[in-house]
Amino acid sequence: MAKVRLLAVLTMDGCPADTTGLSGQWLGSDRYGISALKESAICILNENTSLTLLSDRSEDTDSSLTYLIEATERTSGIINGMIRMRLVDEIILYLLPVIAGNGRRLFQSSLPESEWTCTESKGWKDGMVRVTYGRKTPRQPVVMFKK
Repeated sequence: MAKVRLLAVLTMDGCPADTTGLSGQWLGSDRYGISALKESAICILNENTSLTLLSDRSEDTDSSLTYLIEATERTSGIINGMIRMRLVDEIILYLLPVIAGNGRRLFQSSLPESEWTCTESKGWKDGMVRVTYGRKTPRQPVVMFKK
């Protein structure tokens, strides 16, 4: 089963980085390794991704392959759908030392409860922090009943 990763660069109040003009000073270079994460994915998902097709494809694909969706204001709806369907296997969270003060929060209310394990963390002197979480209970294949 392929891994589905969520890459989220968020402000301290939980808004995707693209909601604040201050993100440019933090993300103007690639010193945090974000480009390498994107390049390692077999497929970059977007807001038009079919969750049903993603579920089928990720189950039928080699476990060494990775799908990636990046959190933006436009993708927050599909990301919340992915979390509701328990399709996300790993969350790579970059935390900007910025409070947006406005904007749409990434994680919406009414998400199912789930547990995650911290698998890696790294901090930089400028205040940027990266924390990687893995699903505590591995995702199970969807069971299909045939007539």
